[in-house]
Amino acid sequence: MILSMILLGLLIKIFTAINNMTIFLDTGFYFALISKKDEYNGRAQEILIELSNDTYGKIFSSNFIFDESMTLLNIRTKGIRKDLLTKMASLFIGTQPIAKLVSIKSEWLEEIVQTQIKMTVKQNPLSFTDASNIVVCKKNDITNIVSFDDHYKGILTKIQ
Repeated sequence: MILSMILLGLLIKIFTAINNMTIFLDTGFYFALISKKDEYNGRAQEILIELSNDTYGKIFSSNFIFDESMTLLNIRTKGIRKDLLTKMASLFIGTQPIAKLVSIKSEWLEEIVQTQIKMTVKQNPLSFTDASNIVVCKKNDITNIVSFDDHYKGILTKIQ
């Protein structure tokens, strides 16, 4: 009887943990999905399948990631691949966006600045957008991040 209760308790904890899983999508993931030449394209495609199978639970990104992804794509394609810009936008704001977009709140900006300053190290500066990712994840209890950057080590569980 006691063993059954312990097992039931463990199952409830596992079920709760699975249902509360969350993941944040970084710019590199979106760019790799769109760019067939990107070194992470194959892995990004695999992760997309995992996301569609609900492997990581609720999926989030932010308006800053949308901005950075559109900008990066336009710069890398030198403005001549507007079709890819349309495709990128659809991943964020189309009829079936991959993730729920979190809007960065103005009251978070000071914390983002402080995170950027604190985490910037010589030879590996942290971008303001990457600092915003950390704050968004903290504010929304997001524990996992899909990223091909090294900035999140020890802060978030990185899926790559």
